[in-house]
Amino acid sequence: MDFSKLKLEIYDLLGLLLPGLIALCQAWILLRGWAPFLASVLQLGATGFTLLLLIAFGFGHIIQELGDVGIKTAKGERYFRQARDRFWATAESQLVREAIRKELGHEIESVDLAFDYCLTKVKDRFVKRDVFLATSDLCRSFVLLSVLGLLPAVRIAFCDIHPVPKSLLAFAMLAVLLLATALLAWKRMVRFRELSETTVFRSYLATVGESQKSAAEPHS
Repeated sequence: MDFSKLKLEIYDLLGLLLPGLIALCQAWILLRGWAPFLASVLQLGATGFTLLLLIAFGFGHIIQELGDVGIKTAKGERYFRQARDRFWATAESQLVREAIRKELGHEIESVDLAFDYCLTKVKDRFVKRDVFLATSDLCRSFVLLSVLGLLPAVRIAFCDIHPVPKSLLAFAMLAVLLLATALLAWKRMVRFRELSETTVFRSYLATVGESQKSAAEPHS
């Protein structure tokens, strides 16, 4: 199989491959320890690295699904759609409602239906949405991986480091690092999810304005 012909999108790299690779490394450290993990990585050949990436890609799907289920269970089913819900309750949304009503002949009350409609109309004008969404989901996976990272942290601190006082200190430092990573990743996840949602409505308004301007210009 010629892997050079495979085309990976930005979401495949940021949203799936990278989280899956980190998860595999965490599992590797948990099972073997830090020193054997590092030695194995340094000895990894091209074939082994390719196989590792393929397995990581599969693991990335599981990590993303676990993150999605976990956060929705803790924060509610519409947590990742709160940005569009907040936008739909603002005065700015009236412009979107009116623009949709003029195009369709009737108003759309459902914010989800309006979002899908606007996203379809925007098409390729909002190409950065894929980057925003991939960044948000990457950070979501970092939140989950930071929690799961406590397991290899225990292995490193209490199996690879001695005596016990040094083990406790090492675990405390790793735990603080993981907690800080989780908090920063959460903030970035929320910010980029909001950008991927509300910007769709504003991009739609921009396309409507461009269409109206083109229609008003005299044709030669």
